[in-house]
Amino acid sequence: MVQTVGVRAEEVNLESLAEIGPARAKALRALGVHGLGDLLEYFPRDYLYESEEKPIDQLRDGELGLARGEVTAVNYIAGHGKPRFEATLSDGPARLALVFFHGAYLRRQVHPGLLLRVRGKVQFFRGIPQMANPKWEVVDPNTQPVENAKLRAVYPASAKLSSETIERIIAANLETALSAIGEWHAPPLLARRKLMGRAQAYRAIHQPVDRTQALAARRRLVYDELILMQLALAMSHRLRTKKISAPVLRIDKTLDERIRARFPFQLTAGQQNAVWQIVSDLKCGRPMKRLLQGDVGSGKTVVALYAMLVAVANKMQAALLAPTEILAEQHYLTLRNMLKGSKVEIELLTARTRRQGKGMAESRLAEGEAHLAVGTQALLNEKIEFANLGVIVVDEQHRLGVRQRATLSDKGVSPHYLVMTATPIPRTLALSYFADFDVSAIDDLPPGRQPIRTRWLRPQNSGEAWQFVREQIRAGRQAYVVLPQVEDEGDDGKSVTKQLRVLSTGPLKDIRLAALHGQMPTEQKEETMSAFRAGKIDVLVATTVIEVGIDVPNATVMVIDGADRFGLSQLHQLRGRVGRGEWASDCILIADPKTPGGEARLTAMMTTTSGFEIAEMDLRLRGPGEFFGTRQHGLPEFKLADVTSELDLLQLAKEDAQELLAGDPDLSKSVHANLRATLFAQFAQTLGLAQVG
Repeated sequence: MVQTVGVRAEEVNLESLAEIGPARAKALRALGVHGLGDLLEYFPRDYLYESEEKPIDQLRDGELGLARGEVTAVNYIAGHGKPRFEATLSDGPARLALVFFHGAYLRRQVHPGLLLRVRGKVQFFRGIPQMANPKWEVVDPNTQPVENAKLRAVYPASAKLSSETIERIIAANLETALSAIGEWHAPPLLARRKLMGRAQAYRAIHQPVDRTQALAARRRLVYDELILMQLALAMSHRLRTKKISAPVLRIDKTLDERIRARFPFQLTAGQQNAVWQIVSDLKCGRPMKRLLQGDVGSGKTVVALYAMLVAVANKMQAALLAPTEILAEQHYLTLRNMLKGSKVEIELLTARTRRQGKGMAESRLAEGEAHLAVGTQALLNEKIEFANLGVIVVDEQHRLGVRQRATLSDKGVSPHYLVMTATPIPRTLALSYFADFDVSAIDDLPPGRQPIRTRWLRPQNSGEAWQFVREQIRAGRQAYVVLPQVEDEGDDGKSVTKQLRVLSTGPLKDIRLAALHGQMPTEQKEETMSAFRAGKIDVLVATTVIEVGIDVPNATVMVIDGADRFGLSQLHQLRGRVGRGEWASDCILIADPKTPGGEARLTAMMTTTSGFEIAEMDLRLRGPGEFFGTRQHGLPEFKLADVTSELDLLQLAKEDAQELLAGDPDLSKSVHANLRATLFAQFAQTLGLAQVG
């Protein structure tokens, strides 16, 4: 985001910068610092107040203290745990404890009688101040005390580069870097938003006078990250809607009735609204770019099928791209069942597709004999050609890279693009990463859906779960048991093969059990699911193959064994497989989490059944990068901004981006020259991929 040098970062000779030699240059590159701009944006993770030199009894807990005293005792402990060297300093009335982990070498350097000055973070233990691994130097009684207190930056460090070393390197090169920083915004905007100058912000974030100035510097730089993203997305949206044409897909009352006749139920109000919005997009002559989101079981696949059938009725083809084979196969089975008896030809293309069958499918797509294609990255193969691709549906878009989606869009002439996600996108991420999408939300569930009770059991109480399953089976219901993996890995029983063996010979003996997992051939999986739907199997012991596309109203129990090994949104997806019939349903989580994050996920599952609330919780627990896969989205990750907690600033940046572009659509005014240069250096590739997000 900083254009500080006239050459690319990787061409900069780090060794030529002050305080950097070959060894430090190598260590900096390992931290992602390849040039002067990267160095300037290697931001502090915290600040510590370094006091002036004080008597020991005036040191305060949590500060970066500076004190001196005579070594009165030393000790080396080499027993269990970390070996450590300990020393005690005394300045007369008070004592300071020092500990140096792995400090055996200090036995030859530090001994009673030495006068030391030490600097380190102060922590109190049993009323005595301590410093762990402090910086130290030998001084004589005539050495003058340090009188200047200041706030010092604390940087993310490595084994080869301490925070103090990074601080010295940045300080030595700061003036050179700042000389190339240009302002992005006109003075009126800076005044209105109470933002400090850009160069001033970079200086203050590394060398703040106090914490207030450090926070003000961070606010300015976070604002810049957010407005840069908003400008990129807004310009992408404008390019799509104003400069690119797409197939006009027509629909009338007769076609609408024919499509609805394929569905065995009436559309909900949420589904109906989404269909109207999509139909409006398909008819307008500009490429649709719409995000379809909704809770588990809200019927997004039906809405997507509606859009694909509109394409087929207009003599065009449609493709549904899924990130995994399991998901693609589930969609294929669902769509094939809905299209049974119609003239619509559908093909499945995954890595598992037999070679002979794959060749036939490729030929049928190229000749236009196949109307719908469902698949994974196999659809992206350069050999795959479409006769006339008009609509693309991507499920769980955040799992697919921007270049992958670009490849599929390139197989058609400005095709319409629909994203559907069963993980609702929190408002903060929608503002950040989907600003160039139109959004449709299915915020209701099909009628008759039953509430789902959720409870959490420790493994030692798992017998309660199996007893409940038996009771439900006796009442004529069915159940799922989900495990994290297929094969045995250790002796904890958290695999399909092992748990199936344990359950069939123990707590669920004499109950009809069957396994279902992604390693099974498609035909076998289909046969197993058909038997389960027909009530010939009571309990399905499975992996997350059942996470989507499974709809068995008679299944009322979901047992997730090893629940702490799943993500929060995934747990919510699995829970959504039950509660689809007329009976109340239960989700039982069996887990003994070893981390606070694991406990937080399970607690959240018992707190709410709302997918939108779950998504917000998941975002707070995992952060935006992990939640959404920003690297795969094709947009850089923020270095400072945290969209989970800075929604107000994000909203301001969005408003200001819109205002800037309204007055200067191409940012061609001289006042925006620096902003434009950075924007296009950072987002040129993404802007060129406007049709695929």
